[in-house]
Amino acid sequence: MGSSVMEKGRLCVGELKPGWKRVKFGDVVRQVKDKVDPTTAGVARFVAGEHMDTDDLRIRLWGEVNPQSLGPAFHMRFRPGQVLYGSRRTYLRKVALADFEGICANTTFILESADPKVLLPDLLPFLMQTEGFHEHSKRESKGSVNPYVNFSDLAWYEFALPPLKEQERLRNLFGAVEQLRTNLVGAESASRQLFRAAVDSLYSGTTGPGAGRERVRTGIGALPKHWVPRPLVEVCSIIRDGVHKRPKYVDRGIPFITVENLTRGPRLDLTTSRYVTAKDHAVFTSRAKPEFGDVLLSKDGATLGVARIVDVHEEFSIFVSVALLKPIREVLDGYFLRFFFESGFFRRLLASKVSGSALPHIHLVDIRGTLIPMPPIHEQREIGDLLQGVEGASRAIQAQAVKHRDLQKHLYDRVFCDEVG
Repeated sequence: MGSSVMEKGRLCVGELKPGWKRVKFGDVVRQVKDKVDPTTAGVARFVAGEHMDTDDLRIRLWGEVNPQSLGPAFHMRFRPGQVLYGSRRTYLRKVALADFEGICANTTFILESADPKVLLPDLLPFLMQTEGFHEHSKRESKGSVNPYVNFSDLAWYEFALPPLKEQERLRNLFGAVEQLRTNLVGAESASRQLFRAAVDSLYSGTTGPGAGRERVRTGIGALPKHWVPRPLVEVCSIIRDGVHKRPKYVDRGIPFITVENLTRGPRLDLTTSRYVTAKDHAVFTSRAKPEFGDVLLSKDGATLGVARIVDVHEEFSIFVSVALLKPIREVLDGYFLRFFFESGFFRRLLASKVSGSALPHIHLVDIRGTLIPMPPIHEQREIGDLLQGVEGASRAIQAQAVKHRDLQKHLYDRVFCDEVG
């Protein structure tokens, strides 16, 4: 491997492989400016920035063209096979390959190969997914509130271009890699839907240990007759939130948990927590002291309703945005309670009880009064075990998809930006 140094926006290496050459982006890629009247162009769909996802070439969302739906900037027509690039906030890495005709705003660049005999059109979207390209684009962006890049800023980005026969081989390889990613994304979505369906069917008793039993109508729907709904306040010894005043953080000490620590994966995450002193921790836990087997619930913000079980023995304290629920172990299983917060029962409660617009939240009194279906404890444990298995399988698929995305980025970088020999 040759040594590499950064030189004005590109990663330079030693000798290129025979037949390869270093080219500028603007020499092999052109910006398409097909300006049309969207109401008369006969185009049915439009794509805005929010329709494109970070690091995802597929356009999975779009809008329907009508005079009320489009602003004055939406007058650029794109066609299948062209590449869309979000030129605003380029750190969001929005590159999409069009597979239908549509309209986009003039802030979305429409790009294509300037000469298919020099750069195969199918390789362009993969080139634009490299770290080298994204770093160049971010570095050349202007403005602080809503940074943007011009095509002229992208035009002098340099990369290693293989000969046409090698491009054809890479096109087939990259296509297969992208197809695998598409399959994994589909599997991710299906696994999440399966988990949701499993939760709702198990908590309604239509599958699992309650299935086939005589059912009765209750305040939260038809349930097996031996499942008696009870308010959470009756089956938890404590339902309380954390300290109401933001503490003074220290470099080392006792972990202090906010809602962010509930949302990084399926388990409680203490690795990214801030710290408070032992003295403050003692004061905070006199109000709410989390212990192994308890359940934490986010009660405000964008992550409202996210729940995690305390599966660590390490001491920590919590902020007001987190509610602590201590199940009475003889009657309520911790995992059964944790997964209950994923159920349709609780989601409907959230929809009816959420307060606030700037910062949506739910009050402790509403949590305490929430009815939870109560199978016998052995059935609760069976349901908890089943859902842990389903969730574990879903998370394994998601982890595989993340690993694949990382390997995919590394592959593109090795070809175009890093090491071509």
